[in-house]
Amino acid sequence: MSLRWLFLLAALAVTAWFSVGNPDSTDGGVSEAVLRSTPGEASSASRPAVKATATEASLIRLKVRQAPYPLFDAAAVADMAEKEAPIFHPQSWTPPPPKVVAKVELPKAPPWPYVYLGQQLSNGERWVYLTRGEETRAVKKGQILDVTYRVDEIEPPNLSVTYLPLNEVQTVTIGTFK
Repeated sequence: MSLRWLFLLAALAVTAWFSVGNPDSTDGGVSEAVLRSTPGEASSASRPAVKATATEASLIRLKVRQAPYPLFDAAAVADMAEKEAPIFHPQSWTPPPPKVVAKVELPKAPPWPYVYLGQQLSNGERWVYLTRGEETRAVKKGQILDVTYRVDEIEPPNLSVTYLPLNEVQTVTIGTFK
């Protein structure tokens, strides 16, 4: 065995001996409670010393001299919670991103539904032939098409119409008159 093991074994034996029995104590019982006197009582010889046993000992309770201060006022705490961010709230030093305002698009007139076929000059009035699907129409200035379009101008190379629900003017290219 090495010297190290001998020291460890000796330390273990001493520890076991102190944990099992205390060599300094005369008995293994519990000691009695002792009332301690204040310095003024010890100097006074007129009072006899009183020994109290463990059963007779009593605890002196502390008297409350004034009401404790309220640590937190509920209204003040609620007010602080509304004004300040929480203590451990994550904080970023980068500026907040700009607020994106969605652009409101105004309604637009639908695309021109008719196809230009041709034009005619008759008695000083210009007539334009338009088709939509199977339907063909001859229109002149001031005429209304399907309660949605009004023909405003027929001046080659353009035809000006107004989309009536939005009162939006559209221009359609019709070419020059031959």
